[in-house]
Amino acid sequence: MADKRSRGLAALIVILFVALAGSVASPAVAAPFVGTTRAFDGEPTGSAPSGCTTTGVVSVEAASLAGAPSGNRAVKLVDATTTGYPQLVCPHPASAAKSVTMRLLATQMDIGVVVALGTSPTDTTGLWRFYIVRSGADIAVSAYNGSSWVALGTAPGVNPTTRWFEVRLDANATNATIEVDRARFPTTVRASAASTMQTLIINSAGTAPTGLQLFVDDLGIASTIPAFSTVVAATAPVGLGIRFPSAVTMPDGTILVAYNEMAAHSGVNSVIKLVKSSDDGLTWSTPSVVIDPVHDPRGPNLTVLSDGTLLMTYFYARWDTTPYTILDTYTIRSSDAGATWSSPVVVGSQMTCACGPAGPGGYPMGWAAQKAPIVELASGDLLSPLYGTTSTDGRERATVVRSTDGGLTWDTANEVTLGVGSIAYQEPYLTVLGTGEIIATIRTTSIPRRMYISRSFDDGYTWTTPVATDIPAESHSQTLLSDGSMLFTYGSPYRTNRPTEGVIIDDPTGSWDGRASRSTLIYDSGHWDQGNPTSVEIAPGEYLTIGYSSIYRTMSAVFTSRDDYAG
Repeated sequence: MADKRSRGLAALIVILFVALAGSVASPAVAAPFVGTTRAFDGEPTGSAPSGCTTTGVVSVEAASLAGAPSGNRAVKLVDATTTGYPQLVCPHPASAAKSVTMRLLATQMDIGVVVALGTSPTDTTGLWRFYIVRSGADIAVSAYNGSSWVALGTAPGVNPTTRWFEVRLDANATNATIEVDRARFPTTVRASAASTMQTLIINSAGTAPTGLQLFVDDLGIASTIPAFSTVVAATAPVGLGIRFPSAVTMPDGTILVAYNEMAAHSGVNSVIKLVKSSDDGLTWSTPSVVIDPVHDPRGPNLTVLSDGTLLMTYFYARWDTTPYTILDTYTIRSSDAGATWSSPVVVGSQMTCACGPAGPGGYPMGWAAQKAPIVELASGDLLSPLYGTTSTDGRERATVVRSTDGGLTWDTANEVTLGVGSIAYQEPYLTVLGTGEIIATIRTTSIPRRMYISRSFDDGYTWTTPVATDIPAESHSQTLLSDGSMLFTYGSPYRTNRPTEGVIIDDPTGSWDGRASRSTLIYDSGHWDQGNPTSVEIAPGEYLTIGYSSIYRTMSAVFTSRDDYAG
C-alpha cells in the first residue's frame, strides 16, 4: 500500500527550497512525502506497535480490508468504553518542522479522530491538534486553538468506512497544512506555542463518546517538509527581479522561457530576456536580451506556430507620464528559435487610444493589454486575447482580436468581446482543444474570487456568456496535455502570499468544478509578488512549471507528474 514512487531526476536536481526554508511563509505540502513509511506488516498481531506508547485498546492487527492485499497489517484503535479512550503516541527526534503521512480506514466512525503533533514525549495536547470526523458523505476537519475547535472545512466525497483515505500533515512552529484525501486545509490555528515537535499523537475524540474502530497504516514521519524537485532557470542581477514568465516547447524539444527583468512589480522600466533548455529543464542557457526599449515592455508571451515561427507578444507601459499610460500590445517574430527578432507590430484593439479620462486604475481609459499567448487555429488564423477599457467606459472587459495573415496585421474591426459587466474581466487565456472548441478562461474581480469560462464553437467568431467555476484563480495559465486533458496553474488568492497551485482538468469540454478543493501546491516563494505560472509537458505525464521569487531574484523550474495531482 505504501507509495513507492521515485524520481530519476532527484540526483540531478538542486532543491531550491532548501535555501528558502527559513523564509517560506507556509509549508509546501503537495510534494511527494520524503521519508520511510512504516507498513506494520512484519509486526506481531495483538501487540502494540514497537517504539510507540499506547493507552486503551491499541494493537497491530490484520487489515486486509477495502482493497488492501492479503496479509496486510495495521495499527487498530478501538473505542468501546466510556471510561477511557485509545491513544497512539509515536516519538520522533525534536525538529522545527514535521511532515507526517498515513492511511486511515474507520470501519466504525460514530465519533471522530484526533491527530496532533506534540512538543515533548509527555505532551498529549500538541502544538497542532486536528479533529477529523465523518459528516454525511464528507469528512469535516477542525483545528484546536487551545480552548475550542475551529472548523477548517470538509473533504468532499470521503466515506472512511469503506475505503482507505490519505492524511498528510505538514507543520512548522507557525503554520500547518492538513490534507485529507488530497483536500488541503492550511491554518495558523495552534493548540499551543513551541519551537519544536517530538511526537505524533492519534486518539479518539474523548472519554465519554464511543464508537470508533480505526486502522492506521503506512505511517511516515519526517523532520523536513518536502518540496517538488526544482532547478534555478535564471537569476537576476542585484537590484532587479524576475517576473511574468512564459514557456513554450519548440519542434526540436527545446524549451524557451521569456520573462521580464525589472526592479519592481510595476512603476519601473523592464527588459525582456530569454533562456533555453535542451534537456527537459535540467539545465538552462545564459539569459539573452530580446528587447530593451526606452519604456516598459510587460508580460511577454510565447507561441510556436505550425510552421515553426516563434511569436512573442507583450504590452507597453509608460511610467514617466501623469497619469501613466498603457501603449498597445505588440508582437514580434523569430524564424531562428529566438536568436533574432523582427520589428514589433501593433496588435490593434478597438479599446486602445489612451485618450479618455483617468479610469479606475489611475491611467487614461482606452487601453488594451494581454496576459496570455496567441493561439493558432486549424485555418491558420491567429487569435490574441486582450483585456482593457474603452475611452468612455472604465469597466475592464476581455476581448479577442484576429489575424488572418500570420500576425502581420490584426482585424480590429471584428474584435469580439468575451465578457463585460459588473465585475472586471481580466487576463483571458485561450486554448484550442482537439475537438476545435476554444476555451477562454478569464480572471475576474468577483467576490469570492472565481475564474470564469467562455467557449467558442465557431473558430472564435462567437462566444458563450462567461460562467463562474469554483477555481479561485488569479494570473493563471493552461497547458493542453498530450492525452487531451489540461494542466491549469494559477496564483491562489486565498492562500498566504498567493502561491502557485495546479489542477488537471481531465475533460476540458465539461465542467471544471470540484477540483479546487484538491488542488496541488506547486511553488511558494514566500512573498506576495509571485504567481503568474507557466507550464509545459516535457513527456507524457511529466510537467515543468515555471515560478519566480522576487526575494531571491530567481526563476525556478518545478518538476511534477500526473500522480502529483488529485483525480
